[in-house]
Amino acid sequence: MIFKIHGTQMNADFQDFKKERRNIYLRISAKICVPLVFVGLLACQQVQKPELKGEGPLAVIVPRGTATPEYHAPAARWRISHGQAINRGDFTRRECVLCHNPETGCNQCHQYVGTPKINVPEASLYWADLKNK
Repeated sequence: MIFKIHGTQMNADFQDFKKERRNIYLRISAKICVPLVFVGLLACQQVQKPELKGEGPLAVIVPRGTATPEYHAPAARWRISHGQAINRGDFTRRECVLCHNPETGCNQCHQYVGTPKINVPEASLYWADLKNK
């Protein structure tokens, strides 16, 4: 009987030790994780979406007086499907830069959505601001 009481006491002490150790781990984790999550949330910021005639570093600029071709209408559909038209061979990038400046139009959106930038060497023949790059 004495052995059982002693064993139960040891078992209870061991359980208390496990609980205390778990509490220590939880406190340490909280002290590390909570500040990291807080800093992570502060580091996130809203990035303005590129918009035609928009403002900010991702504004899409189309020169005044540029006529919109019929196949660009509606613009929302064209924005989604223009990559497919290029891949099908309906247009080439060289044809696009006749009307679109890659730096102030194409690449603003491409940067935003994470697609490769448009790089057409002939574009500098049409767009003065590309000559210095």
